[in-house]
Amino acid sequence: MAHPAYITKSFRMKPEVNKIFDDLEEWLDVCRFNLMHYDEKDLYRSPDYKEFKRRSRYENNRRGGNNNNRHQANQA
Repeated sequence: MAHPAYITKSFRMKPEVNKIFDDLEEWLDVCRFNLMHYDEKDLYRSPDYKEFKRRSRYENNRRGGNNNNRHQANQA
């Protein structure tokens, strides 16, 4: 049975909200595996989180992740 448009629209999460929940889950795993203090309210303010994101961005770039521009140039 189809739902009215206003109900299906309200059931979808916005991408910004999805990103926050994904970041929370990722940070919880890091804290749990490294025996660090986990506090949801300090997610984007914590120096430990900032260092973790900096390192993960570096590793992602080092492995060649997210090279969309280079791939598009080769296809043209």
